[in-house]
Amino acid sequence: MDLDLQIKSKTDDSLVASYICPCGCKPRLGYARGADHAQDGCCCGNEFAVGPDASAQLRAGDGFRQEVQAFQAPWGEPLQAVWTIGPSVDPNAPSHDHDHDHASSGAESHDHALDDPARPAIDPVCGMSVDPETAKAKDLHLQHGGSDYYFCGRGCKLEFGDDPARYLDPTYVPSM
Repeated sequence: MDLDLQIKSKTDDSLVASYICPCGCKPRLGYARGADHAQDGCCCGNEFAVGPDASAQLRAGDGFRQEVQAFQAPWGEPLQAVWTIGPSVDPNAPSHDHDHDHASSGAESHDHALDDPARPAIDPVCGMSVDPETAKAKDLHLQHGGSDYYFCGRGCKLEFGDDPARYLDPTYVPSM
């Protein structure tokens, strides 16, 4: 399966790794030179890790398989990108059944103000519904311009942090 691994230098001693999950999401994580590993999960339950021995960090549970791709860090260190891939589904398909909704328009994606704490927030990057309390507990929350923003995963939080104006532009349409 081609997961379209992308590696980009962030600094001389760090990189950003991303891929296209079979469910359609685009998880992204940062890895710093010398770290044991960096790890993140996708909304569909798939896991992703990067590090010198990342394959030892992820365990494929029932119904999941592990895939490993070796690559060279920009500073020359041999690293692994590792996935545990399960029964992912396209998030835009009618049968997509994990516990959040996907927004269908740019206007919906910017509904981040929460007057009702029981009401889900919308991730401004991908348009998914996000429980604010869960996002805060997982450090998937940022404040920008006096407003609170909540994210489904670290990839979306990093994307937003890199360029908030892009995601707050009224013409931006969230996508997986």
